[in-house]
Amino acid sequence: MKKEIIKTTQLFRNMQFDRASANSEDRTVELSFSSELPITRWFGVEVLDHNPASCDLSRLNNGGALLDNHDQDEQIGVVVSGTARIDPDRIGRAVVKFSRSQEGEEKFQDVQDGIITNCSVGYQIKQMVETTTTDASGDEDTICRVMSWTPLEISLVAIPADPTVGVGRSAGAEEIETVFQRREAPAPVVIPPPQETTERINIMLEDNQDLKVEQKRVSELMSLADTYAKYGARELVGDFVRGDKSVLDFQNAIMAKMETRHSDARDLAIGMNDTEVKSYSLIRAINAAANKDWSKAGLERAASEAVAKRTGMSPEGFFIPAEAMNLMSAKRAFDASTAGNAGNLIQSSVLGSEFVDVLRNALVLNKMGIKVLGGLTSNILIPRKTAASTTQNLPELTQYTATNPTTTQISLTPHRVGGTIPYSKQALIQSSLDVESMLYNDLNMSIAVMIDNLGINGTGTAPAPRGLVNQSGIGAVVGGVNGLQIAWAHLVGLESACANVNAEPDELAGYIVNTKSRGWMKQTQKATYLPYLWDVLQAAQPINGYRAAVTNNLPSNGTKGTAAGICSTLAFSSDWSNFILALFGGLDIVVDPYSLADSGQVKLTANQFIDVGLRNPACFAVMTDALTA
Repeated sequence: MKKEIIKTTQLFRNMQFDRASANSEDRTVELSFSSELPITRWFGVEVLDHNPASCDLSRLNNGGALLDNHDQDEQIGVVVSGTARIDPDRIGRAVVKFSRSQEGEEKFQDVQDGIITNCSVGYQIKQMVETTTTDASGDEDTICRVMSWTPLEISLVAIPADPTVGVGRSAGAEEIETVFQRREAPAPVVIPPPQETTERINIMLEDNQDLKVEQKRVSELMSLADTYAKYGARELVGDFVRGDKSVLDFQNAIMAKMETRHSDARDLAIGMNDTEVKSYSLIRAINAAANKDWSKAGLERAASEAVAKRTGMSPEGFFIPAEAMNLMSAKRAFDASTAGNAGNLIQSSVLGSEFVDVLRNALVLNKMGIKVLGGLTSNILIPRKTAASTTQNLPELTQYTATNPTTTQISLTPHRVGGTIPYSKQALIQSSLDVESMLYNDLNMSIAVMIDNLGINGTGTAPAPRGLVNQSGIGAVVGGVNGLQIAWAHLVGLESACANVNAEPDELAGYIVNTKSRGWMKQTQKATYLPYLWDVLQAAQPINGYRAAVTNNLPSNGTKGTAAGICSTLAFSSDWSNFILALFGGLDIVVDPYSLADSGQVKLTANQFIDVGLRNPACFAVMTDALTA
């Protein structure tokens, strides 16, 4: 029985090509973008029909895009008009022309060098015919032949899936027999041509609950694979479909991929060597931006462009590379005893060795082991399961009630953090190492402290992100109507709030407190004849056998009842790696030499875009009405 299915969606197929057809003068390559090779989809085994009447090539032949990894923001070329076609050997081919942009130049060179050998087509299904076949053992298989489809774009990709097509394969190439391998039996089955009798049905079968569940699982896997394609999800999804693995397993695998790609802010590093790092000058870049003359700041301009390319974002001024920001403090210290750094700051009466920076709140989130996703270029959605399916214990012959797990998504979107810092033109002209170090320290530390503060206390009301203490779903320990002095029960209660919902503490567990709370706990015993709440004898794990970090970013001026302005916040996590700090783009410096020109100053504005999220809120607990007096 044959069933005709009508469904509109966008899917992808990967192919492999060679460099034989690359024309370096015209910057063109002929490639084959599709074939009738069967591909396993959630709805069955899909075959694209390559009768010319089945394929609508109007999109490709009307300036179709050549993309990098199906990213619509990364166009590196175009399909030459009129070259997209379906040849008699039932293979789709086209000629593509590469852009002269930097990205297009690099990709075309990689094609010529044989480094990039794979391409992919994104297409939309308009009509599909479902055919059921039966093998010798009586098992049924579903073949879905796409009778009407539209290629939307062609992309360069990393991993091929269809070895029967590629660049340089002309019409008349050896034909490949179209077969597919069933998972249940090793014998290949030849795909039959569509039959004449059809009937329209809904793609979701209503008479088979088990099949519905399986279709839903595979559909969710494929949807996630498309959503997170830029993180390699499409390369992973096949194993999860074939292995009958859950959507949650796939979500965890995607998250691991994202963390591998964006493990911390050093992912913004552009590959500067030690010599280049030592030669990099923030003041030189500022002067170049102020004077709009980069002729003497070639290294700094190239570094900003490299960060822009890596992040896919354009700066308002210029980007500072991660290598320079991370290493500057080590190579440009305030050390007047060193001959090279012995000069004065600016005035002859102010010694660089005597420069005193402001006291700042301590940075603790990175120390506790949070996940920092750096170099993000767009909004991020991280999938999370919120409830598992339920099991039942029923008498024999009693039907189980079907239940499904529920999921949600953690949304990470850019929130601007930064500040404006005026510096005198004399300081910038002198370019002393002491002044440059001061600039870096100001930019680095001021923004870092604000990010830590928002990560903990952000209200979630625009423009602020939602920080830890204001997240929903976290555990809570309540002192009393008017607050309560910190006691052993509160510290254990924070631990138990996580453990009681199966967020059992591990090696990344620990507390964050402020200085007033630490002072109180150093003077307060757990009980008579027992150690103090802050056990100085357990330096590495001073609170309840766990790590502890101290920062005044945790407030001590909260109000609870009659305890006005004196309540402190305590925070605990059973696994701080469930805390996500997202960094979008790089640190962007905008130079304004005009608005303060009458006072001989240049105004620097630093911008960094961030967001905060919790992978699993149950791993966190806070107390906001702790008293320390």
